[in-house]
Amino acid sequence: MNAIERAAVGVLVLTLAIPAAAQTVAPKSDAKKAPEKVAATTTAPTDPDVALAKKAALDWLALADAGKYEATWDEAATSFQKAQSKADWVKGLGGARPTKGKLITRTFLNHEIRTNLPNLPPGKYITVRFTCVFEKQSDGAESVTFIKDGTRGLRMMSYFLK
Repeated sequence: MNAIERAAVGVLVLTLAIPAAAQTVAPKSDAKKAPEKVAATTTAPTDPDVALAKKAALDWLALADAGKYEATWDEAATSFQKAQSKADWVKGLGGARPTKGKLITRTFLNHEIRTNLPNLPPGKYITVRFTCVFEKQSDGAESVTFIKDGTRGLRMMSYFLK
């Protein structure tokens, strides 16, 4: 049984490159280290990368909404593609998204910028979060984390679906 099949019913974390806990909460601090400071929505409202990440999230999510699961992998960060096979990704996302039904509304909730995530090299990671109403679930949520991927620009590193 792979990690996606072990995901709890109703919550799906589709990522191999970023641990699930790193997607929505700050990493646990080590007693020897000072806690990491996390830049949140209110600290960087004029960061141009945030606007790009919001647009990238909506574009990427539109592919998922349309059932173009292979294309969501194609548009992911190179490091994600190296860690997660296309076939496994399509199987996981293709199994999870249809259980929610058609998207009714998606509302921007917030964003978060971090420079360090567990088990990943330092970089600028931007997480964009939405609340969602699906045909079969009224209290859905999505979180998409992006990183700059060379000349490809901002690319998806992880996706969380509740």
